[in-house]
Amino acid sequence: MKKAPAIRSKRSKKNGFTMIEVLLALMITTICMGIGMAYLQTAQKLLTNHDSVQRDLMILQLRYFLASSSSIDTFDDHLEVVVRHEQFTIEKDKDRLIKRGGYEILEENVDDVRFFEHEEGIFMEMDDEIYQLY
Repeated sequence: MKKAPAIRSKRSKKNGFTMIEVLLALMITTICMGIGMAYLQTAQKLLTNHDSVQRDLMILQLRYFLASSSSIDTFDDHLEVVVRHEQFTIEKDKDRLIKRGGYEILEENVDDVRFFEHEEGIFMEMDDEIYQLY
């Protein structure tokens, strides 16, 4: 007896992706790109505003320090402050604003600093910007 030839089915081989797989991959890629863009925008804002944030923190630190003082003497190029019976001097040294009574760097890359009193406040002019300290 002779064997009958095998009947081949006409099913096609599975080649490539289905439409759902393509759409799912496209959706995941879009979400990842959106998250990446948001991250880059946040990083760019932090880098461009770094100097102003640093300076704002320094001003807050000086305000807190001066608020706890028992006396403040204002000179054109420095402040002399007494806190808890200890004398401190805030002045420019090279390109830094420092607090002596030790050597604490408050701000770097400072071109010009001037301190002055006006009415009942103490102000600092640094790099053509005026800040109220007390």
